[in-house]
Amino acid sequence: MRLHTSTWPEIEAYLERCKGIIIPIGSTEQHGPTGLVGCDAICAEEIAWAGGRRGEILIAPTFNVGSAQHHMSFPGTMTLRPATMTAVISDWALSLAAHGFTHIYFLNGHGGNIAPVQAAFAEIYARRALDGDGADFIMKLQNWFDLPGIPELNEELYPTGAGSHATAAEISVTFAAYP
Repeated sequence: MRLHTSTWPEIEAYLERCKGIIIPIGSTEQHGPTGLVGCDAICAEEIAWAGGRRGEILIAPTFNVGSAQHHMSFPGTMTLRPATMTAVISDWALSLAAHGFTHIYFLNGHGGNIAPVQAAFAEIYARRALDGDGADFIMKLQNWFDLPGIPELNEELYPTGAGSHATAAEISVTFAAYP
């Protein structure tokens, strides 16, 4: 079930049985001369959708522009300043919390997102604690490439070397692990 293709009554009914949501988060940036600009977002999105189907968990729209200033010399790269990204992540999470979501899981595909997302988490937890709303609220950031079995699958599919992060091999590992 996808948030952006659901009606508000469907979301309301979902919240009666589950308070969790997965937010795929990636980046739009260069990945070498043959890598897709959207690789980081595509991988996180596909894995989130596969997990959401299996666990009957709601999937939010993909947060597909991350913190990627270091790639701006490559055409097609889009970036957010870390402070902007922290603010937007906070706004998304607090919006969902206001509707009753208590478990927000960010499935990340880009290393540059880690620090801004962790900063957003710190701000949100502090704000909710001051408001007395923090007891049952949990957020988690997980890099998809650190999930169990991914390094082993990468080695199995590409025994002579996958070519490193964000290559065509990364997308094929994604689809092999999460069909």
